[in-house]
Amino acid sequence: MKIQKISLFLVLALASSAALAERGAEEPVPPLLASSNATGQNSFERLDLDGDGYISREEAQAGTLPEIFLFMDRNHDGLISRQEFHYRPR
Repeated sequence: MKIQKISLFLVLALASSAALAERGAEEPVPPLLASSNATGQNSFERLDLDGDGYISREEAQAGTLPEIFLFMDRNHDGLISRQEFHYRPR
């Protein structure tokens, strides 16, 4: 019985190591977020075309924000502030 448990443990350990080795060979791809870094397509500065500190619905058309504009406009004033743009729920 003890030999069977040890054998099972070794088989599971080897299988999980092989799975991790395969997974590690892939290039990790970070998720795309609306508020990507400053070099990204949708940085706040790039979308705020008139430089007034807010992203309007028209300015959002320049990036991928139109699909999520209503979710990002948390106070529903028709503008996305820098604070709303970088908001992350806890």
